[in-house]
Amino acid sequence: MTANIHLLFSKVLYVKKINIDCNQILNIVKKQTWSVSGLPRDKNNKQISLASKNKKVLDDVKYKNLKKEIMKEFYEYAHKILNYTNNEFKMTTSWFTKTYSGQETGYHNHNNCMFSGVLYLKINENSGGINFNNQENFRFLLEPSKYDILNGRDFTIEPKVGHIIFFPSEVYHKILPSKSNEERISLAFNFLPVGKIGGVGDSQAYIE
Repeated sequence: MTANIHLLFSKVLYVKKINIDCNQILNIVKKQTWSVSGLPRDKNNKQISLASKNKKVLDDVKYKNLKKEIMKEFYEYAHKILNYTNNEFKMTTSWFTKTYSGQETGYHNHNNCMFSGVLYLKINENSGGINFNNQENFRFLLEPSKYDILNGRDFTIEPKVGHIIFFPSEVYHKILPSKSNEERISLAFNFLPVGKIGGVGDSQAYIE
């Protein structure tokens, strides 16, 4: 009799190429001011990717259609895939990232939000993908003869222009080093549930 395999407590990663005019969005990027993203690796901050100082770029009414498209895709993930249909969600922050040759970020996750996402606007095969890492406290470290979804502790996506991804905010991830002479540009965002959270007997809360 064949054994049944169940993937317990999965972290669900959503990846899809959407039909959106990335060149039009890139015009927004030209108006941004930038700061170093995360902790510096050297005194000149040359190895760290950049983030727009504006962390609510999609709150501008001029970009309401873009935000609407992102939210529409997010609900495919939150409502139709994860079945969190008892709550609506709101985008709490949104910002651009820019990476030049040799730049990257360290592993990090996003606090004070439930889900996070990225839309890739300008990227090529040498720009550096996004790597997800399981940083749970493992009791033993074994080297499998073959890495797969059942034993792997990290997972890398090599996105293309127009790809959008969503993932739980607690998952550690990083931008891999760019080996491209062209800049890599993406748009990132975070989400929180709206309405009542918690079940009967739990510490309930209400988020407006």
